Amino acid sequence: MRPLDDLFKECDLHLLALREAMQRCPHPMTVGHFATRNPDLIGALDQFAYRFAKLQDTMSVKLFRRFALDVLHEPVESLPVIDILNLLEKYRYLPSALRWQEIREVRNQITHEYCLEPDELIETLEFAFGMVTEMSEIVDVLKHGLSALHRNHQ
Repeated sequence: MRPLDDLFKECDLHLLALREAMQRCPHPMTVGHFATRNPDLIGALDQFAYRFAKLQDTMSVKLFRRFALDVLHEPVESLPVIDILNLLEKYRYLPSALRWQEIREVRNQITHEYCLEPDELIETLEFAFGMVTEMSEIVDVLKHGLSALHRNHQ
């Protein structure tokens, strides 16, 4: 399992790419933006969907588990993700395990956006754009938790 610092760097790179992709998208997005094929918009949305999924996966599968092990000193090696989410919520590093599951659901929707009508896609993307801020805030809270641990050991 990779060290926390490496996982934070990976999350930061995904967040940077997400913000760049969001800047390349029209605001507000309308159904008209999807009326004709627009390679720039498609590229931005593909980048957004890919990085959103990568960030959400990295946080769920790697970062949360490593944080629980290294900072909280909890034996979570074999626990399912939902138990780790509940643990992080209990310690107030995650605002809500339920909300994280909603982020996961949106991740699944945008990675399968071909199933959505343009108006549904726009609604899902707008939710996802807001969730980028939430994920960034969670990463920051975890970084502060790690910093506090380092300060306490000095």
